[in-house]
Amino acid sequence: MPADLSTMATLLKEDYGVGMKNQLADETPVLDLFEREDNATWEGREHVEAVHVNRNRGVYASAEGGAQPTAGNQQIENFRIPIRYIHGGIRITTQLIKASKSNKGSFARGMQLEMDRLLDDLRVQRLFYIWHDGRAVRALINGDPGTTTTVTLDSPGGVAGADHGNRFINAGDNIAAVNPASGLLRAGGTRLVSAIASGGTTATVTAAIDGAWADNDFVLTAYGADASVALSNTEWQHPPMGFLGMIDNGTFVNSYFGLSRTQFPILQSVDINSVGGLSADILQRAQDVTLQVGNCKTAYHLTHPDTRRAYLTIMENDRRYMGPALRNPDAGTVAFKGGYNSGLAFGEVPIMVDPHCPYGMWFGFDNRSAVRFVMSDGEWADEDGAVLRAATAVDTWDATYRIYENFALLRPNQSFRLRGVSTTFVVAHIV
Repeated sequence: MPADLSTMATLLKEDYGVGMKNQLADETPVLDLFEREDNATWEGREHVEAVHVNRNRGVYASAEGGAQPTAGNQQIENFRIPIRYIHGGIRITTQLIKASKSNKGSFARGMQLEMDRLLDDLRVQRLFYIWHDGRAVRALINGDPGTTTTVTLDSPGGVAGADHGNRFINAGDNIAAVNPASGLLRAGGTRLVSAIASGGTTATVTAAIDGAWADNDFVLTAYGADASVALSNTEWQHPPMGFLGMIDNGTFVNSYFGLSRTQFPILQSVDINSVGGLSADILQRAQDVTLQVGNCKTAYHLTHPDTRRAYLTIMENDRRYMGPALRNPDAGTVAFKGGYNSGLAFGEVPIMVDPHCPYGMWFGFDNRSAVRFVMSDGEWADEDGAVLRAATAVDTWDATYRIYENFALLRPNQSFRLRGVSTTFVVAHIV
């Protein structure tokens, strides 16, 4: 038998590439659209902003010698903006630290990799928060799950829709169910997600679902495995405020930082639902109405890539090839270059896309009153003088990274939202 690669396999070395190639999407440009406010004074857990919600109504045109108007006053109310706490933790063994301390032993330093990548992971989780409404709803249960280990999901992020219910859940998450009528946890504690179906509608968990879980329950993530988890140890109503609540008419968030949008309609954003086919007219209509109620100056259009494709079809039949393009036509647009802001615009206002944006929605964003309130911009906990803390009775080390912040649009009536835009839907799961 001749010597070949199989018989001499133990003789040959393996040629490893340099470093480690990251496969995860970590870009977060939408977070940079908010102006950072470092000087906010937090009283307890709240920052207070005075807002002007009505004029002095004691003004009218009178007859000669007629009665004077009843004196009025400016109406000032307060936004009460709570601080929100975001934490991430790592645990590493001493053995990993020592075994990965050189290029010879590893592709990357174990401790440094865990610490650096945790910061990226936190940024990506913040994208889910910034696009939603502060409730932390990841999905709704679709149908009675019984006591199986497979749960069918819809309404990703709490936004109605039968497709891609597992969009914001991943393997390794611990999930719990909340009764939407009471806001209380269902029995049975958390369940560990072991797999996500590629079709987008189901998740598999490692233990049978409790019989108390029901159709249309809110699904959210929790801190870990816990058969009797407390509501305070889930994400329920703990994230910062996001676009669904800021640019809203009360559909998702009616009590906006303590003020009712029903009582104070001036706090409502223009919201056009059931749009169907996207058109230049519907975009201009939303802008015109927002101009009337809020004197808007739209700075960005924000949407999902599927809705941007719907926008591209508006102009598809009107494209013309001229000059050199006649000889070398290109059916694409600058959107094909990739990136979240690749040069596409409507009305000379740039269109920015983000994969965490709800499907079929389009936001016209005036960022003049967009504020990020910061107590901790991002830091490793080191009050005792050390970032790494020895765990009890085992040779491992813990570290915690934290961000204390909240987001707000102090003039929500300067921005608008379109919902129910008809799009060509594609399941593309975000890790």
